[in-house]
Amino acid sequence: MRSPKPHVDSKFGVRFIFLLVAGLILLGAGPGKNSEDPWSEVNLTGTTQGNHDLDCMVIQPWSESSDPTDAPYPIIVWANGWGWNDNAGESTTAGYKPGLIEWALDGPYIVVAANQWSEQESDVLNCLQAVIHTYGETVDSDKIGLAGHSQGGGAIIKAGDGEPNGFDITATIPMNPYGPAWVNPGNQDGPMMLIGGTNDTTTPTSSFEAVWIAIQLENGGKGGLLAELQGGTHNDDAWAPEEDGDNPQDYNFGRYQRITELWWQFHLNDDARSGRGLKRLLDRDSWDTQYAFTEDFEL
Repeated sequence: MRSPKPHVDSKFGVRFIFLLVAGLILLGAGPGKNSEDPWSEVNLTGTTQGNHDLDCMVIQPWSESSDPTDAPYPIIVWANGWGWNDNAGESTTAGYKPGLIEWALDGPYIVVAANQWSEQESDVLNCLQAVIHTYGETVDSDKIGLAGHSQGGGAIIKAGDGEPNGFDITATIPMNPYGPAWVNPGNQDGPMMLIGGTNDTTTPTSSFEAVWIAIQLENGGKGGLLAELQGGTHNDDAWAPEEDGDNPQDYNFGRYQRITELWWQFHLNDDARSGRGLKRLLDRDSWDTQYAFTEDFEL
């Protein structure tokens, strides 16, 4: 489906962005929490169907008062875990937001989170399409990362073969992914970093073993790695609502934060040193890591 390319203010400093994509009106709103933040935020929304209306929170790696750089930004699309009764999705996204902001600034990348409370592959790809249409040459559509946690991790595994939808996905990060049905998990466009925890009773590593097998070279996959955190649980290093005062990771991605930043730097910024640094971290005692290197992927 082809959509008209919208006009977007070159400064991206306006509070509202309107565009028409596939017959949907998308409303963008909201900068960062104050004008001193080195990042800013807009929302892209539109009506589709039910819980899966288009609802995308975009984190921009520039402040409300500054402009994007001339160099295009890689894109990372994030998929939430299941939000129980959080039908709007905002509070679920809030539990991941500090880690997403750190990704955006570390890249720098444009990071977009699908706010739906029950993520599907279509939500991920619709937010990706909306960002590409909205930002035009400000984004690098040849550098696309997908990531998600729990049900969102399962959604991005299914979205990792983006080619039928007109996308070429560079790399993915499923954190503690939940299926339950993996749809051709080996049909990924690029390498995958699967993350799990030894104390995860919701989605233990054994529950997504089929995904790990499918992405390995001998099965025609694009390669990647499976990193299991010793003592890691389902939520502690991925999602922490602000009211959870017992969380020691200051509400970012905790022990996942640095390894995911290095993964993105390696794949989205073509930084070979980050790949070597990632392997050094994952070879430490706190991680039990298996690798599937290919001709095109090696740290």
